[in-house]
Amino acid sequence: TFQGRNTSTKAMSKSSKRDRNSEGGESSSGKRRVKESAAASSSSTAAAPQAEERPPLSPAAAPAVAAPAAATPAPECPVADEDSHPHLCCSVCLSFPEAEVLQCCAGHIVCGGCYERVCHEEKPSCPSCREALDLFKPIRNMLAERSIAMLPIRCPNDECGRMLTRGGLPTHLADECAYRRVACKYSPLGCKWEGVAGELAAHEDRCKKAEAPGWKLLKRVVEREAAQRSAHAAALTAAREGQRVVEMLSSRCKNVEFTNVVLHRCSAHEHVAGRPAHCVSATFHALGFRWKLYTLSEHTERRFSAVLQLRESRAPLRTDAFILPGHVMPEGVQLRIGTLARTFDSRHKTSEPVLLAEGGAAEQLDALESVTLRVGLIDRRAGRPDPGFLGQLNMGGGGLDGWDEEGVLSDSGGGGGGGSDSDFESDDSGGASGGRGYY
Repeated sequence: TFQGRNTSTKAMSKSSKRDRNSEGGESSSGKRRVKESAAASSSSTAAAPQAEERPPLSPAAAPAVAAPAAATPAPECPVADEDSHPHLCCSVCLSFPEAEVLQCCAGHIVCGGCYERVCHEEKPSCPSCREALDLFKPIRNMLAERSIAMLPIRCPNDECGRMLTRGGLPTHLADECAYRRVACKYSPLGCKWEGVAGELAAHEDRCKKAEAPGWKLLKRVVEREAAQRSAHAAALTAAREGQRVVEMLSSRCKNVEFTNVVLHRCSAHEHVAGRPAHCVSATFHALGFRWKLYTLSEHTERRFSAVLQLRESRAPLRTDAFILPGHVMPEGVQLRIGTLARTFDSRHKTSEPVLLAEGGAAEQLDALESVTLRVGLIDRRAGRPDPGFLGQLNMGGGGLDGWDEEGVLSDSGGGGGGGSDSDFESDDSGGASGGRGYY
């Protein structure tokens, strides 16, 4: 047993020696590999500067690379004008309609402003085909409106120059364009700054009116309320005068006539109603009488008035009259509606002055050389209606049977007849043109 143990011990010691020898061999081989890798790295490091020192290739030897093609800008849409789209232009002013597009029964386009002027003519008709226009049922061309709204247009502000459509231009100018003209939000407090919208925020941040004391703010508020009350009173006065005209035309009368009167500046020695006249019209005929219209300009009171004068005296003539602005008026001038009720006779041939304008409007009218007004005269005399009065129905084939002396239709009156064409008459002097209107 002891011999066997000794033999095994010797075997174990021999195996351990072999293990140690193998480990030593592996470690030495590992050292050799480390040395080889270090030598390789040193050789690559030495070769790197040599690669950097190589001269660059000449342009002739360099391979040719195609340059990228320049981007082609998209073609700009041309601005539409009247010459390129004549079928969408107004037949009167030859420009694109801005709002509603109206047409005649044959399809000829007319803008809203020209259509209104044409309707005020003696016989409203299409300027292209001369077809009669229906004043109560205007025809609207929706297709033309949409076509015009899609036409390209450039922003009128030169700094902006953005391409838009005609339909989107109002919104752009009102809310979007950075170069639109705006006022400071403190303008009610007295700030007078005006500029482009892009500079508005910077101004309002340093606006001194925002830091105004309370007493100044209260003063501005009181002045603004006073101006609003004055404007409201003027609007109420104009509404009352308009209601007065409606009442005049709604009551019974013998005859109604309307006349367009052109007044020209007169000489300094001509007076009416004890005052120097400003303008005077030629004699015009209405209700079977001859008339003249004068205007008075009161410089001290800044008032502009009109005076109606009967040129011949016969039986007393009870008349209501109203004076309206004519179709040709200076831009920005607002005339009031003047009304009067008077009985003209041999001793009272001139009416009282009728106020038409005051303040700045009166000064503008005073500087004019001619003024156009529209006068309406209503015959209030008792008796039968005038045979030429087209507002009444013709009785029994055109007669006036059935009307008593007071102008009231009796129960035995004849049946209604057809209407007749309007009877317009003009003065030979050319100063006024008038006609009897429907009532």
